[in-house]
Amino acid sequence: MKRIVFFTHQNPQGYRIQQYFPFLEACGFQVELLTSRMSFLKVVEQIRSADVLYIQRLLFNPLKLSIIRASVKRIVYDFDDAVMHGFRGDSTTRARKFRNMVRHADAVFCGNNFLFQEAKKHRADAIYYVPTVVNTDEYPVKKHSETEQMVVGWIGSRSTLRYLVDLEQLVLNASDTAGVIFKIVADKYINTKAANVVFEKWAADQEKDMLNSFDIGVMPLRDDIWSRGKCGLKLIQYMASGLPSIAHPFGVAQEIISNGVNGMLRRDIDGWKEAIEVLSSDTQKRAIMGKAARDVIEERYSLRVWGPRVVEIIENL
Repeated sequence: MKRIVFFTHQNPQGYRIQQYFPFLEACGFQVELLTSRMSFLKVVEQIRSADVLYIQRLLFNPLKLSIIRASVKRIVYDFDDAVMHGFRGDSTTRARKFRNMVRHADAVFCGNNFLFQEAKKHRADAIYYVPTVVNTDEYPVKKHSETEQMVVGWIGSRSTLRYLVDLEQLVLNASDTAGVIFKIVADKYINTKAANVVFEKWAADQEKDMLNSFDIGVMPLRDDIWSRGKCGLKLIQYMASGLPSIAHPFGVAQEIISNGVNGMLRRDIDGWKEAIEVLSSDTQKRAIMGKAARDVIEERYSLRVWGPRVVEIIENL
């Protein structure tokens, strides 16, 4: 039996890596998960003799990377953020570590096309575009109907709450859009002066129902290098739930959304307000866009499509 060890940050990303575990186990792999909470020496002890080490997002200095490289047979390096730049922008240290990670891996998995191009700067082969995906079987499809209270929803973690600041003026000015409330689902409460905002504490076992309570999903982004590395999990979840989405036309949103077909791309506050008003007033448009959104996820961002592909790449390393 082949042994594959996943090594990721302190909070493992179930969407990015753990959903592949059953596919690997069905193909005869023994799957293990380690996190950066462990001491480095303990990690080295645990990974020794692994057939495949799957490193997700982490960056190591040359010494640690050489120790890891000598301890395992094959390495997959997977990243779904602009880890080579960091949140605050360019970082020489991060760029150097990223270059070494890419060069020393046997395969590199990139979560969007921008990240793919970043990896290509450092090697020409064994680089794969592998988007973030979801198991569509777990997402009930929204049944759109006329309603007196339209719910515009956002779901995310505390690390992405900063993007909501860009929508604060929209929310504060939206009180004249009759019947519209904004629902924020997150793991941390956000203070707002707006009276039409509802907050729900995120819970894993309720996440799909929370998404299904939305009528429209939103994903604000900024036009910066960190945002270009985002892989659009929010959009993918909204669309898997059969929701029309509104996003800024930056980064991966332009890859996922076909403007006016399965969602709307809007650059400024006036555009966002117009999009919300159009979708809020037209049940049929929401249903048609939601159906088109679900179709895109099933075809391009589903575990059913990508599970076998990822396993095949790993098996053939």
